[in-house]
Amino acid sequence: MAQLVSDAAVHELREAMAGDVITPEHDAYDEFRKVWNGDIDKRPAVIAVCADVADVRAALDFGARSGLDIAVRSGGHSWPGLSTADGALVIDLRRLNKVTIDPDAKRARVQGGAVWNDVDQAAQQHGLAVTGGHVTHTGVAGLTLGGGLGHLHRKYGLSSDNLVSVQVVTPDGRVLRAAADENPDLFWGIRGGGGNFGIVTEFEFQLHGLGNTVWAGLIFYAAEQGAELMRTYRKVAASMPDEVNTLFAYMLAPPLPIVPEELHFRPVYAVVVVATDTATGERTLAPLREFGPPLFEMIAEMPYLAVQGLFDEALPHGTQSYLKSHYFDDYSDDVIARITENCAKMPPGHSQMLNIQMGGAIARVPEDATAFGGRQAGFLGMFVGIWMEPGEKDATVDWVRNFAGAMSGFSTAGTYVNLSDRQSEAELATTYGDKYARLRELKAKYDPENRLHLNQNIKPA
Repeated sequence: MAQLVSDAAVHELREAMAGDVITPEHDAYDEFRKVWNGDIDKRPAVIAVCADVADVRAALDFGARSGLDIAVRSGGHSWPGLSTADGALVIDLRRLNKVTIDPDAKRARVQGGAVWNDVDQAAQQHGLAVTGGHVTHTGVAGLTLGGGLGHLHRKYGLSSDNLVSVQVVTPDGRVLRAAADENPDLFWGIRGGGGNFGIVTEFEFQLHGLGNTVWAGLIFYAAEQGAELMRTYRKVAASMPDEVNTLFAYMLAPPLPIVPEELHFRPVYAVVVVATDTATGERTLAPLREFGPPLFEMIAEMPYLAVQGLFDEALPHGTQSYLKSHYFDDYSDDVIARITENCAKMPPGHSQMLNIQMGGAIARVPEDATAFGGRQAGFLGMFVGIWMEPGEKDATVDWVRNFAGAMSGFSTAGTYVNLSDRQSEAELATTYGDKYARLRELKAKYDPENRLHLNQNIKPA
């Protein structure tokens, strides 16, 4: 660390901050440098654990003067580990996690280091919700800035579609409010453009009346039913009402008490469903519940908070994983053939294919209303490799890359930047399409030196 930044400079930063400054000799260093993906093992030079907005400004100033790369950590859930780096300054927001609910206005003010469980717990006390992540410990900032897919997005739109305003600290230290009526260009860019333009220290969300329960669960099918199941699912998805969100998956059946023991660790296809209205959900899913028949189903009215945590056990902190993804339009016969062929090659373990259904409220927002790329896509296909032992990594990563390569010809809209590996300039240009040039101009305005480049980076024009 001493070769990267002097002890005197670190001391000066400590004096300037109310929060903590952690360096490699600190007892808590190894704990604070961890991120969600256990395959990411980086050693930053300095971790600035911010207590307030002034600390964020001080850390940014230190980063500019020291010449260190700057990474920003909120939830630390970036799949390719973009919230940390070797020899970098990590600006850590995890202590800025306060959530304030105004139940009358149905608004939430959320600090930039909060995770979705913080928001869900506070909002549900008033029977309110907003689209959040599929895992409760996902950071609000990372998810929202990249767009914000979740169990409610077909009904209420992306997390970023529900933003009213944000507070942003720009790389040069200015503290700006961005909203439809103030710095509207910045407000446009942060809704899908990621952390390229500044560090968001507060989000203001519009909430929705949801109540405390939803109709949700999973239906499991035998692997050999896959092709015919997808053809049935194709018909159901084509007329899916906004009240119903689905996710189509291939995985090993989890060893949960509610899953029959003979199915534990058996390769299965599954449909995950979350419906904001029980009658609509039952009517819509009837063809899938009758198909097969299913091996097993567990669908019922359940607490929304429980639904938000459905994937927590399968994706805990420390999960060693590699991911690729792409948008695709529908389950054509060719798509179905490629999926069944490559699912059958999945290595033993906890890897999975997840296809998130889009459409609904997402697609009705005009394409140029926000920076988010992919509004008209039908699905987001994700190829998730997970391994437990180091010797399993190479085969798992190869499976992910081969699966993604086999499916790439069916994608013309790029991918969702939050659920992907690190994207190249060409890949980002495909994802953002005609908006990419505008994003580069915005980057040149707010971060002309590209100080915030440890992200899905949009280079200044």
